[in-house]
Amino acid sequence: MPMSATALANSMIEDEDTDLEELQVHELADDAAASDEAAIAGLYQQFNSDFDDVAAELSVQYGEPAYAGDVDTDAIPLNGVFRYAIWNVEDKHLFLAAAHQDRESPIVLMLGTTAGV
Repeated sequence: MPMSATALANSMIEDEDTDLEELQVHELADDAAASDEAAIAGLYQQFNSDFDDVAAELSVQYGEPAYAGDVDTDAIPLNGVFRYAIWNVEDKHLFLAAAHQDRESPIVLMLGTTAGV
């Protein structure tokens, strides 16, 4: 059984380094798949739904996110972010992000930590 998002987040927060872990990845099969707007929209819907589920799980442990949005942000070390939530936990920022850098790149749901400010 895969580790829960909360268990993974706890281990990432305890680690002295910053981390980035894939929760979900969808590789696009070919150029035709990457250009299929309807299919991409459906994948975004699925990733948004999965994002909501993981964010709800993390919010039980860490409370409501300090920041959340649906546009790319410099606060997260990923390109093409289309959904994010950030929690302030201890001396780190814990983030959940859904991203799609460009048409040829996979769509990803990532959990990570960055140094807190």
